[in-house]
Amino acid sequence: MTKEIHLFGLLKEQYGDIVRVEVSSFPICVEDLVKTFRMNHTEVKDIPFLTAVNHFMAGPSDLVNENDHLALLPPVSGG
Repeated sequence: MTKEIHLFGLLKEQYGDIVRVEVSSFPICVEDLVKTFRMNHTEVKDIPFLTAVNHFMAGPSDLVNENDHLALLPPVSGG
């Protein structure tokens, strides 16, 4: 199974709007999805970011279902 992750900021610049990660089953916790993303994209392993599930901020133990919208939000800067 795959899960689409919507990217923003520097993640979007580097990988595009959406990446897909392989998952074994649903529901899956945010922390496990983030770990999978970081394993497949080692260039950003140390960049902090927030996670949103269905347009609400999510914590590491929150669950993601197959049809949920998942987004990674890195820090932004600028003026």
